[in-house]
Amino acid sequence: MGRSELSETEHHMTLEQRRALALFWRSGVIDWDVDMGSYCTLRAGGRTEALIQVESRTELDRLLPWLDDQEIKWRVIGRGSNILVSDKGFHGVLMILRGDLCSITCLGSGSDFQGPALVRAGAGCSMARLVAWCSRKGLAGLEFMSGIPGSIGGAVRMNAGAWGGFVGDLLDFVEFVDRDGRRHEVRAADLDFFYREMRPRKSFLKDAVIVAAGFILTPGDSTEIERKCREIVGKRRAKHLTAAASAGSFFKNPANDSAGRLIEAAGLKGFSKGDAMVSHDHANFIVNTGRASADDITALMREVQQRVFRHSGVLLEPEVHFL
Repeated sequence: MGRSELSETEHHMTLEQRRALALFWRSGVIDWDVDMGSYCTLRAGGRTEALIQVESRTELDRLLPWLDDQEIKWRVIGRGSNILVSDKGFHGVLMILRGDLCSITCLGSGSDFQGPALVRAGAGCSMARLVAWCSRKGLAGLEFMSGIPGSIGGAVRMNAGAWGGFVGDLLDFVEFVDRDGRRHEVRAADLDFFYREMRPRKSFLKDAVIVAAGFILTPGDSTEIERKCREIVGKRRAKHLTAAASAGSFFKNPANDSAGRLIEAAGLKGFSKGDAMVSHDHANFIVNTGRASADDITALMREVQQRVFRHSGVLLEPEVHFL
C-alpha cells in the first residue's frame, strides 16, 4: 500500500530517532518491538521496531514527511495476507490504517440505487467487510472477491482478482497521499492495471500510499448477491482445503498457465523446508505446518522456483511481498 526505501543498507533506528518518534506521536499509540508473525496470515516472520496504527488521513499527512525527514524507513501494510517480514526484522516503522481510513460511503447513485452507484472505501477496510456491505445494500460487482482476505488498499495495489474478475475493472478513482503528505485523487483511466499489479503513470506516486478507492457498482437483488457470494466462498473452500496458515496463492500465474499446475508437475506437493511446506491440497499454497520461520518459507520458495524452472523453463514470481 505504500513504502519508503532510504538506502540499500538497512540500519536500526537510533535511540535519538526513537525518542523523536515517541515525542512526535505522543497523541497516538506506538507499539515497540512487535512480532509481525501475529499480523501475517503465514504466522511467521520477524519483528518490527515500531508499529503505528494511523486513524485518519490528517495523521498520515503529517507522519509520512516527518518519517522521511528523520530518515526512518517506513511501510504501510494491510491485513497481512500478502506480506512476510524477514527474520532479521523490519528496521523502521510499519503502519496499519484504522479509524476513518476504514470507512465505507456511497458517494452517489440513481434514486434508491436504480442507477450505477459510486462507493468509496478506505484503504484500511477489509475486502470482506466491503463485500458484505455491498451485499446488504444490493450493490453488485464485487462478488468475485468473496472469501479473499486483505484490505482495499492491498487489493487495489495488487489489482486483486478471481474467477475472471479484477478490482481494476470496477475502479472509478484511487486516492493517494504522497511522501510529502499531499493528497491526490487519480482517475482509474490514468492508472495502468496489469495482472497482480496497479501502476500509477506519474512517477512521484510510485511510493505514495493508497488511502481510498471508488468503485462503480450496479444495483441488484440483495438475496441473489448474497447467494452468489456464498457460492463463491464455497468454491474457494472446496479448491483450497488446507486449514494451515498460508498467504493464499504464493506465486503469480504465468501467462497461459497455472503456477499450481507447474509446481505439481515438478513433483513438489508436500515438499518442505523446516515447517514450511508446499500444500498437499493446492500446490500454489506454501503453508506453515507449525513453527516455520521466514527463512524456512523463503528457502522453500527459492527451491520451488529452481525446480520448476529446471522442469518447465518457467521462473515463477511470488505474489508475497518481503519486508
